[in-house]
Amino acid sequence: MKKILLAILAVVILVVAIVLVRTFTFHSLQPETGSVTLPEFGSASADNLSRAIKFRTVSHEIGLPVDTTEFFGFRQFLAEAYPLIHANLSKEIFSGLSILYTWEGDNPSLKPVVLTAHMDVVPAEETERWEQPPFSGYNDGTFIWGRGTLDDKGALISIMETVERLLHEGYRPERTIYLGFGHDEEIGGTMGAAVIAAELSARGVEAAFLLDEGLAVTHGMVPMVEPAVALIGSGEKGYLSVELRVEMDGGHSSTPERESALTVLNAALWRIQRNPPKAFISEPVRDFIRYVGPEMPFHGRAIFANTWLFKGLLLNIYQASAGGNALVRTTMVPTIIGAGAKDNVIPTEAAAVLNARIIPGETAADILAHLERVISDERVRIKPLEGFTRDPSPVSPVDVPAFQTIANTIREVFPEVLVAPTMMLGASDARHYALVSPNIYRFVPQFVTDEDLARYHGLNERIRVDEFLRGIGFYYQLIRNLERMPD
Repeated sequence: MKKILLAILAVVILVVAIVLVRTFTFHSLQPETGSVTLPEFGSASADNLSRAIKFRTVSHEIGLPVDTTEFFGFRQFLAEAYPLIHANLSKEIFSGLSILYTWEGDNPSLKPVVLTAHMDVVPAEETERWEQPPFSGYNDGTFIWGRGTLDDKGALISIMETVERLLHEGYRPERTIYLGFGHDEEIGGTMGAAVIAAELSARGVEAAFLLDEGLAVTHGMVPMVEPAVALIGSGEKGYLSVELRVEMDGGHSSTPERESALTVLNAALWRIQRNPPKAFISEPVRDFIRYVGPEMPFHGRAIFANTWLFKGLLLNIYQASAGGNALVRTTMVPTIIGAGAKDNVIPTEAAAVLNARIIPGETAADILAHLERVISDERVRIKPLEGFTRDPSPVSPVDVPAFQTIANTIREVFPEVLVAPTMMLGASDARHYALVSPNIYRFVPQFVTDEDLARYHGLNERIRVDEFLRGIGFYYQLIRNLERMPD
């Protein structure tokens, strides 16, 4: 017994020693950068964003008509507001509405860079719950209000302001820079970004990196980390919507059978809820741990530095919140349900739509197999909805010059923030460009809080004027930094 106790003590001491060594050698990966001097962007830039918001470039649903007049008006506005861009860059139109600008570099041997944003927005109901009308672009001196300020005209106008300023300064890039602005990101991007990306791929374009919208500079959203954290999406989840349908005999409600189409469907949904896909740490989250862990207090640093030992604890922490849970597993939730037509008639059909967001490391086929196994009832037909199935995007590397250039630029322009890669839970146009570059990142230089997240696609979308102007400086410095980035 004494020998057993001594052996157990030795193992405990060894484990503690490993934990301590790994914790104390868990060094910061934050870029060390110097100060930079950026040009001032002022009221003229803010005015251009306000003007951009006034155009109702709305994407409704796939297959519904598009108000081309608004998109044509927006395109004309860009031509008027940015004359140097239109005099010096080539412009191509795809699918009648999407735009690709090409800024030819002086050194064709260097790989180009692609900066993207989208000009379309989601609908906004004109109600009194909006503090300012959603397409007013109203500037109250602190905020610019309206649909698209955050998603995604703020980024588009920032890019245009940057390039126009650099042209005014006589700047000539070494690398070719593409500016790709899709018109249908909010409904999948199949006619915009996908078409542009296919054309670039057909031309043999292999980009050093692509930067699209996505994550942002977050305040108070990373537990145990006091500074703001700029999150860069290195991958995004996949998407799957399926219909679950049950057809059975109905009848009069006064003489019900033990089961009906509705109760069978309800049982299937209950089993899905009770048996979610397994939680695990995907590659983007592992990279997030590497970058954020060293910035935590000792106990957090010890956990993040030793995921081999504390993986279960870490997964439990993540699963405690909706956002954290979505980072460590494929989520599934019913979003539409329907059955019945009259209160005293047992329905013969019941159907529900289930939406899944697929974590990197799993596929749509894996999730369909999971549903078959969990439901385990032949009466429930599982049918993927056409056009609503895609696997997760490839995960882009973070230990490469492309990522480091973006991270360095963030730290130069926002020296008070930390930088970390992670997984983007939503979808973006970026995924369409996988054939153009293996280095695809998702970040916009905007500050967001939990409160701001509700404004994306929600009421009272707005952006602080000073933060918008500072964000333009990010794109300005990024293009300048391309001169020092190795291929």
